[in-house]
Amino acid sequence: MKNILIIYPAIAMFTLTMSCIFYLGFHRYRAIHSKQVKISYYRTYDEGSQPQRLHLLARHVQNHFEVPPLFYIVVILIFVSNSVTVSAVILSWLFVALRAAHSYIHLGSNNVSIRFFTFGASLLVLSALWITLLLSIVGVSSGYHP
Repeated sequence: MKNILIIYPAIAMFTLTMSCIFYLGFHRYRAIHSKQVKISYYRTYDEGSQPQRLHLLARHVQNHFEVPPLFYIVVILIFVSNSVTVSAVILSWLFVALRAAHSYIHLGSNNVSIRFFTFGASLLVLSALWITLLLSIVGVSSGYHP
């Protein structure tokens, strides 16, 4: 299997994160322009308030810097340890799909039960990726005798 295939899901996850950041920025700009929020609010985030929707968008972007970095780390480790397998690539794409679904739910209907299930499923997939890496490393290193 080509090692590079594990990088594509990471690029997709990056694209999802950047899309959310630009989406937030666009809506902040519109809110400032329509005078729903004062620009001074963003100086220290405690001068006035922002609409609830902007708070939700900001929280969603923040969420992309909580669990997804663990995804990027495992992808890099799988790549550099030459541990890329079909299952690792499938799990990586599944993680990205679940995170995209989580974004769709969070920024759409925001059904907390479904969102929680999707988030939990993404954590299980991420755990499986880390286990895949561990098993690959243990398998490779078990044949090594200094």
